[in-house]
Amino acid sequence: MLGLSAFSFAQSKAELERQRRQKEKEIELTKKLIAETGLKEKKSLDYLNVLNVQIETRESLIHTVRQELKYLNEEISDTRDIIASMNKDLEILKAEYTNMVRFAYKTRNNYNKLGFILSVESFNQSYKRLKLLQNYSRFRKKQMELILETKANIEKKLAELEVKKQEQLKLLNIQNNEKENLVNDKAGQAKLLGNLKKEKAKLKKELIKKERIRNELNKKIEKMILAEIEKNKKKTKSGAFELTPEAALLSQDFVNNKGKLPWPIEKGIISETYGKHEHPTLKGVVVINNGIKFICPKGTDARVIFNGTVTNIIPIPGAGNSVLVNHGLFFTVYTNLDLVYVKAGEQITTKFKLGKIRYDQNSGKTEIELQIWKLHGDQPPDKQNPAYWIYKK
Repeated sequence: MLGLSAFSFAQSKAELERQRRQKEKEIELTKKLIAETGLKEKKSLDYLNVLNVQIETRESLIHTVRQELKYLNEEISDTRDIIASMNKDLEILKAEYTNMVRFAYKTRNNYNKLGFILSVESFNQSYKRLKLLQNYSRFRKKQMELILETKANIEKKLAELEVKKQEQLKLLNIQNNEKENLVNDKAGQAKLLGNLKKEKAKLKKELIKKERIRNELNKKIEKMILAEIEKNKKKTKSGAFELTPEAALLSQDFVNNKGKLPWPIEKGIISETYGKHEHPTLKGVVVINNGIKFICPKGTDARVIFNGTVTNIIPIPGAGNSVLVNHGLFFTVYTNLDLVYVKAGEQITTKFKLGKIRYDQNSGKTEIELQIWKLHGDQPPDKQNPAYWIYKK
């Protein structure tokens, strides 16, 4: 049971360290993205989105470091208890050894030993005394070995304790630095929010333009998915929507990988989540997303999240190209691509590169939206929340 507990403890500690390193990488990435968007316009909503993500990641990192410190302090406490216990054992061993040395001193010459052996009436008793002295000698030697071994173990544990203390100091330093950075980030966030609120009219115009492009894209996506349904019906004898055995298997594989699908980019952060959201600065303004948006470094390629067939390439003026990929009963959409590497009808595999994500000169932002749609036979397709389907970092 103790071994299992130690194993779980080691696993927890290792997982926390992995999470900390992952969050540190995410913060470095957000710094890069802030630098990219900030070069263009530090009063933009995009800049605010990335800054908000950085603040959330810092808060999460501080929490993880605190958990690591908690585990480490428990380890230090346990190690100190072990050292204290070993020191007690060492004192007992030394006391026992001292008594043996005293006895050995009393029987230090051969005459005394011989007298001790022969001062009995029978040979059998003499033999027993001889074996007793031999065993006693071996026991004394073993006792000395135990003392030396215990001392060596104490020294090893003391060295481990020193390493843990250094690790503790390092974590405390990380925590304090992150707290300071968090204070600075929140001050910048408050200032930026104040500036954005002064520019409500400009922001509303931007939102109206984005909403128009988003609606146009969503209409085209839905129209193309419905066209695929009609195309399917014409191929079947019954005239009803049917999946081929291969497509049915692909759909099931897609479902089986729910929550484990890769991101549509190798590196980046989630900038906007799925569904309806109140705008962070404009009261009463609601933002509706049919998918999840990711901001990534300039020059990033989009990649498909599962095996499938490219159905369509959809050009949208002012918003690049969108790629529609079929996975049986499911369609995935990848928006805002500049260069497209695939063509309609092409079969592709998980993480296959679809195209280069468009870099917006005005905002300094490279952003992609992932949408997931599900078919229901003759019924209109419905939108899925990609957050439930992709891997959570």
